[in-house]
Amino acid sequence: MPDFFLPVLSHFQNENPWSASAGRLRYRILPTILENEADCFLTAEVWEGPWSYEFSTVEESKAFPLTEDGLEALRGWIVQQSDAVNARPPRTMAEDDQRRKESKG
Repeated sequence: MPDFFLPVLSHFQNENPWSASAGRLRYRILPTILENEADCFLTAEVWEGPWSYEFSTVEESKAFPLTEDGLEALRGWIVQQSDAVNARPPRTMAEDDQRRKESKG
């Protein structure tokens, strides 16, 4: 698996979100901390750039346990998403702009 940076688990346990990119893939990770530790999780959302979250449509979303194993599974999922998005044919800026306009109506 390629080296893919994500913050350490305590970053998310302290209720901090994370967003980043990998080529044309954009993603954000949001922690959900509940009273019952077993119900704590990380939700990852991915979309194709170049636009930020506010100007894009999320393509996939998946939840993972807020544990070291969950963080590693999330890392693997992000790598798979990155491979898929970055294998797509490149778009022109005009095509990207049209997608942005269509995604936010």
